Amino acid sequence: MAAFANPDAAAIRDLLEQARTIAVVGASPNAARPSHGVSAALQRFGYRIIPIHPTAERILGEPVLPDLADLAEPVDIVDVFRAPE
Repeated sequence: MAAFANPDAAAIRDLLEQARTIAVVGASPNAARPSHGVSAALQRFGYRIIPIHPTAERILGEPVLPDLADLAEPVDIVDVFRAPE
């Protein structure tokens, strides 16, 4: 099996240009958290975000799903935030 290699900059740019909806796993309602800042930036860039958080109800004005398995529609990208530990 070939080792995984990150896509080059052109492939990443193409993906981001085509994407419209991004699920953000680990999205936080806390504005001090990186996942919140990234989610807000994605919204500013015109992406629709679907926050995934087990207990929050709304993040950045969007309804929150408790689990990625609860998605009822396809998404273009899944952005995952995890605690370092």
